[in-house]
Amino acid sequence: MLPPTDDTLRAESCVHVPGWKGASVLLDLIVKGGSDRYYYRATAGKLENGGPESAVIMVYTDKRPDNLSFFAATEILALSGARTMRVYHHDETRRVGWLEDLGREDLWECRQADDSLALYRDTLTQVAHLHRMRAGQLPETLQDTLQPAFDARLYRWEQDYFFNQFASRFSVLPPEALEELRTSAPFEQMAETLASLPRRLVHRDFQSQNVIRRGEDAYLIDYQGIREGLPEYDLASLLYDPYVSLSMVERESLLEHYKSVRASLDGGAVDPAVLRMAACQRLMQALGAYSKLGAGDGKLSFLRHIPPAVENLRGVLADTGLLPGLAEALELRQGAAGSSDSP
Repeated sequence: MLPPTDDTLRAESCVHVPGWKGASVLLDLIVKGGSDRYYYRATAGKLENGGPESAVIMVYTDKRPDNLSFFAATEILALSGARTMRVYHHDETRRVGWLEDLGREDLWECRQADDSLALYRDTLTQVAHLHRMRAGQLPETLQDTLQPAFDARLYRWEQDYFFNQFASRFSVLPPEALEELRTSAPFEQMAETLASLPRRLVHRDFQSQNVIRRGEDAYLIDYQGIREGLPEYDLASLLYDPYVSLSMVERESLLEHYKSVRASLDGGAVDPAVLRMAACQRLMQALGAYSKLGAGDGKLSFLRHIPPAVENLRGVLADTGLLPGLAEALELRQGAAGSSDSP
């Protein structure tokens, strides 16, 4: 099915967005991120019925299974008690949705604001609401929309993604050494250990560009990957986010805030050892993604995130002694992305 034309989107916006009947509508394509979803910001002029000034239109495909889960995931967030956007209309057949416009400012863009830590704390409060829930607490119709849970196979896939996309391109280690490391016992053991732990609902891609600021409030976005997993994975995604440099003191303060919120919501706790393992997993996944998008797909801007991701992963490894040999795989070839003489 062909995507709707701009004229069609403008005309249908006047039908589906409250108060937009008879409005003149302008469309701007929002180009951001690495997915195959397309977002437009629709702005209304000549409003006479008190509708919102703007809305976001999401046009998506079925190339990624999680694209089909976005609208159910919105319901799940609302059920958890986390803030979420309003869906004005969803045309499931044509794969188009009209959404509340939460604004243009994400958490990454607020990283140097005076109140950035307050916004981080609110972000962690929102995800804590999601983390207190198990899949079995959802209606069966929503359980069926969740993405496959984190299990040993998925953790191993993330590890392989790191080796196939990042290490094979940039590491100083030869292919045979990388293969020996990839298949070594500590990697499999860590995947099995993480998979054996009790699961809650998690965001899956909980990082600074997937949080929007609206006034003083944080809203999670790009949450279509919600599934069962470990809350520590989401925490590692945000606290060791390569997009934003957080000091150790800031990380500890934010972690304490999250612990307090979870304790008050459901008595949940954070296991420091699990958090460190989850940080290794998440940073390996991120390095694989940056390499695939940057070197594989030609989206070169992603390559600049490799150095901070490498630095964060080295820091976790130095503190824990996890995954012997991985630190050596993080040594980059001269001229490779993220090495000292790279542009």
